[in-house]
Amino acid sequence: MRIFGPVIQGLGSAIELYQARHRVLAENVANAETPGYRARDLEFGTALARAFERTSAPGAAAEIEPVVDAHSVVKIDGNSVDLDTEMARLSENTMKIVALTRILTRKYEGLKTAIQGGSR
Repeated sequence: MRIFGPVIQGLGSAIELYQARHRVLAENVANAETPGYRARDLEFGTALARAFERTSAPGAAAEIEPVVDAHSVVKIDGNSVDLDTEMARLSENTMKIVALTRILTRKYEGLKTAIQGGSR
């Protein structure tokens, strides 16, 4: 019998994925003044779907490579980082990490309650 089902594993993988995206977005902000630097992001749709597959292994987020953001506007110096856009993405990403962490915490609390026989 498996205690940690696919939902808990999927939530863990999704959190890892959002953390990986957070690192990429933070790199964009750090390189906002670097000539020739192109803003990057993760291919998120497929990666998130993969996070909830039954075969998803822990650490799958490490396999996802950042790609250059094709929608960003390149400035004269060749840099395509827009600080307002990156900060908004970081903020949104943070909210998603917090929400998923709260959901995962409630799942673990439910398991703890079940293990303890329903008493608190």
